[in-house]
Amino acid sequence: MIRPVAAVLAAVACSAAVPEAAVAAYRAFRSPTGKVGCAFYSDAETAPGVRCDWLGGGDRAVTVAETGRARRIRVTDTVLDRHAKVIAYGTTTRFHDLRCTSRRSGITCRSVHSGHGFRVSVQKQEVF
Repeated sequence: MIRPVAAVLAAVACSAAVPEAAVAAYRAFRSPTGKVGCAFYSDAETAPGVRCDWLGGGDRAVTVAETGRARRIRVTDTVLDRHAKVIAYGTTTRFHDLRCTSRRSGITCRSVHSGHGFRVSVQKQEVF
């Protein structure tokens, strides 16, 4: 299994040497089935964002930051983590101005700042 975003984790380990505002953050979560995995992330040089991968997605993922549009991206790692916290159906998790809601139909993430986001399941991925 490929480990999620090693650079972010290394930055967290080194965070004692930098001001609190520059500390990196990474928080993974998954759907109850484990078929969709997501992670919130930010650091001193990256606006808060969320990325989701799905089982069978290969090198594809979807992402949205607090500002800007949601995008389909190509990736070489994964945020699918079988040990990540499960977000129960009907539950919303938050990170800065980002909100992700778990439903039986998949996970929907959006920026409350821009209104852009995505819906992702194994069967369908939509950006808006």
